[in-house]
Amino acid sequence: MSDIKINDCWNKIGVWASSQQRTCPKLEDVVHCANCEIFSNAGKTLLEGEAPDGYLEEWSMLLSVKKVSKNYNTRSIILFRLGDEWLGIKTGLLDEVVSMRAVHSIPHRKSSILNGLTNIRGELQLCISLGKLMSITRGEISGTNVVKGIYERMVVMSFNGMKFVFPVSEVRGVYRFSDNEVQDSPSTSMNCSVHYIKGMLNVEGKHVGIIDHELLFPALGRVVL
Repeated sequence: MSDIKINDCWNKIGVWASSQQRTCPKLEDVVHCANCEIFSNAGKTLLEGEAPDGYLEEWSMLLSVKKVSKNYNTRSIILFRLGDEWLGIKTGLLDEVVSMRAVHSIPHRKSSILNGLTNIRGELQLCISLGKLMSITRGEISGTNVVKGIYERMVVMSFNGMKFVFPVSEVRGVYRFSDNEVQDSPSTSMNCSVHYIKGMLNVEGKHVGIIDHELLFPALGRVVL
């Protein structure tokens, strides 16, 4: 292979040289070396020249390495705790997580599921008790407790035009998982109704019930609307 000699004047007297060495007379006309025919011709020479020794072999080796398959078929849920139960619901339904705030009762509406109305960004939204709907009776939340630095929160979610707010004991964050991690729903191991649970995950040693939102939201609509 013949050596390619390139006069890299752009590094010596052009724009990539130090400010004191930028003495190329062509700069007055072309402003930048990228606009100069010398720079363009040098690039063509390099592209049209022979590859250096070992170049093709190196790329052949890199491209021949077996690709590691990745599982892109993952889903995500927002993890939260209701009393003693860890649950997760599809992340795409989440509008926001807010601090606990006042809930105002609705006159002439008596429901153990419907707590009342709460103000979310200047709009009154229905606040519901997900724990009551799912028959979670242990570790009731009070709305003001702070336990070991864990703050209770309100979760705002939307589905098919319906928006609900529900208080939770703790929000852990988003968890991504693949389908092969999902286990069948147990019949008795959770202290809540499994009617709205479509599967289980083991997250850091915790049994997390995946809520079936396609059953949950219509049920909430029938109860409170």
